[in-house]
Amino acid sequence: MIDDKTAQMAINTISKYCQQFCGCSKCAIKAACRDMHRYDGEGTIFGIKTCYGDEVFKRCMTRPPKFDIRQKDSAAFRNYINKIFMEEAEKYCLPMNTANSIKWTARGTIVVTFVDDDDKMNYIGVAKCHPNDAFNPEVGIKLAIERAAQAMHAPFVPEENEAYYYADDENRIYSTINHNTNTDILNIAVGNCFRKRKEAHANKESIRKRIERATELLRKCRDDNAEDS
Repeated sequence: MIDDKTAQMAINTISKYCQQFCGCSKCAIKAACRDMHRYDGEGTIFGIKTCYGDEVFKRCMTRPPKFDIRQKDSAAFRNYINKIFMEEAEKYCLPMNTANSIKWTARGTIVVTFVDDDDKMNYIGVAKCHPNDAFNPEVGIKLAIERAAQAMHAPFVPEENEAYYYADDENRIYSTINHNTNTDILNIAVGNCFRKRKEAHANKESIRKRIERATELLRKCRDDNAEDS
């Protein structure tokens, strides 16, 4: 149990530290708390208006940083992360035009972004370190890229009045607009909606097989209902 005297000693130590490094861009305390610039009182600690017991100081002390973001300035660290990034992106067939688009936070959050040049779609993956776990940048990068890939490869569901492409059971490609007709509903149900013609063309064989399986399932449902009646 930390008593008031011990807490006050800690505050005095921080105040003395900040007097020595006031305005320093490499202040360890400011770097750890730069994402917590909220205050509800008077006074100044590490260049942020604050007071004893406020939210900024409380969160900083109870949730120490997971990651020293100054590592990003290290060439060795960047090379290490870039290698993992490229390998994972290639594994999931993600577009590489925005390779190395990585954002880090001291709290152990990693955000990766990929952009598809054809339609300017952003695919974002986020990985957050659990408060009770040690931060592992390699694991975080892999999880973030995996989630970006899931977003990219998720079935496209067009909004009402939004155009899309689809393949029929003879592998022909058509363009249409989603008016929520039965055809649109069935296309969405079997994942037969694509933003681009080339995507529909690339998936036409798998769509044909899905349509065959869906047709057989619907036929079985029809026969079962006929027997019940």
